[in-house]
Amino acid sequence: MLGLLYKDIRTNLKWLILALSIVLFFNAVMFSADVKSHDIDFIGMRAVYLLLYSSVFFTIAAFAINFIQTDERKKWGYFVVSMPHGIAKQVAAKYIFVAGVLMLGFALSYAQNFLVRQLNDEASSISGVLIILVSITLIMLSVELPCAFAFGSKNGAYVKSGLFVLIILFCAVYLMFGDISWLGSEEEFTEKFMNKLSDISKNSTAVRFAAAAVPMYCVSCFISTKLYLGGIERMEK
Repeated sequence: MLGLLYKDIRTNLKWLILALSIVLFFNAVMFSADVKSHDIDFIGMRAVYLLLYSSVFFTIAAFAINFIQTDERKKWGYFVVSMPHGIAKQVAAKYIFVAGVLMLGFALSYAQNFLVRQLNDEASSISGVLIILVSITLIMLSVELPCAFAFGSKNGAYVKSGLFVLIILFCAVYLMFGDISWLGSEEEFTEKFMNKLSDISKNSTAVRFAAAAVPMYCVSCFISTKLYLGGIERMEK
């Protein structure tokens, strides 16, 4: 397992450096925004946090497919199959590697926020926001990675996009023709949304997200293990 992780680091080094460089750039922007946060209203500050911190983790999620592409070779796939517990180790190494990069993004963002709080008394802790964003990213990857292992990174991206399009269409149809009285009026919905935005950093909310995301990521790894062998046949080389 350690050997496979080392291989992933070496073969994905350029993508890893690029991803972390983008993360550092976003954190530099956030550092400047956070230090001057006293010029922004509370709700506006939360919106800025969500936009910029979301960019950090969604950037890492976008690079996850690149981390898988480096091993998309039929010869390598069959070699993995020939090893004792090779498929389980190969898939688990990829999941651990992606999660590790995600944790690096979390650590850099948390360190940036910690430094800001030392320089600006009005800045607040965003650990809860970070945990929620990491959890959302893990949930997204729980869908994306099995598609990549089963159909290849290129075709898997099409399958994943198709799934999300179906979800969006379902939501659109429901909003047009379904019973949405539970949403209340436009003013009530906006007020509820803003209240949720203000309370999003509460630890209880973050724990609930994490409690859902981590098991989903583990189940996704198990599913990818079962799909890996069939996915080798769909590899282009």
